[in-house]
Amino acid sequence: MTVTTGIGRKCQYIDCRAEMGVGVTAGVAQRGTMSLARNYDVLVIGMSGSRRHVFKPVCEISMGLRERGIELSVMILQTGEGVPVDAPGTIAVKATSMRLTPMEVEQIKPAKVVIVHLGNVRTHIVYKTRMLLRNADQPFIVVCQSPLDFEDFAEIGVLTKYVRPLEENVGTRGSVAGVVTDVTRGVPCPEQKIDEITRTVWENMPPRYAEPSPKFKVGSSALYAPTGTKGVIETIEENDAGRWAKFEEIDLWYHTSKLKQE
Repeated sequence: MTVTTGIGRKCQYIDCRAEMGVGVTAGVAQRGTMSLARNYDVLVIGMSGSRRHVFKPVCEISMGLRERGIELSVMILQTGEGVPVDAPGTIAVKATSMRLTPMEVEQIKPAKVVIVHLGNVRTHIVYKTRMLLRNADQPFIVVCQSPLDFEDFAEIGVLTKYVRPLEENVGTRGSVAGVVTDVTRGVPCPEQKIDEITRTVWENMPPRYAEPSPKFKVGSSALYAPTGTKGVIETIEENDAGRWAKFEEIDLWYHTSKLKQE
């Protein structure tokens, strides 16, 4: 008898890591290891396991995305718990500062979208993201606890989907394509947050859809709705991602889909 129906599930093959787990703080894996799917469009990056950087959200996010039909790999960084050497207000020791190994740089390359789980210190989040995007050219989705906006990343030279620095201030190859906040380390990740991450992943899978950009005029007042930044439009330009406006005395470009008339 030939079976012609299934139970509605898709099988995914994953190569286990070569290293054992690190115990109660992070049962998923040891630092510097990777759970590799046979075919993957999405890569989830977690920081190295420690008392501060626990993997509970990473486990739940990766499992939730797989349940929703997204094949992915999971990478745990070798030195993810530190901060980059150029982060302000820190005394970063080179041996323990956050950085990528040549192997990690190569492992990131096949992914079409990258999800990175960070913490609750704003400075750490934006500078860690900048360091990663200096080494990767994919769209990144930042998952963290601290309330952040694309504007916070653009202010330090990070390209983002809705706010970007002036050309001479751009300091990354890749860009921040999504920001999902209120995801706390070490506690269960709410289902609505996993749904939000899933939706953001699909929105940024190539070919990416350019959001409609309303018409604005030079000299008119506008408001960047997510943060309330106001300004008078000095210049408008258009590219493949849509229409962008620069405010007077602010060295950032704002995607007009996120602007409101004042």
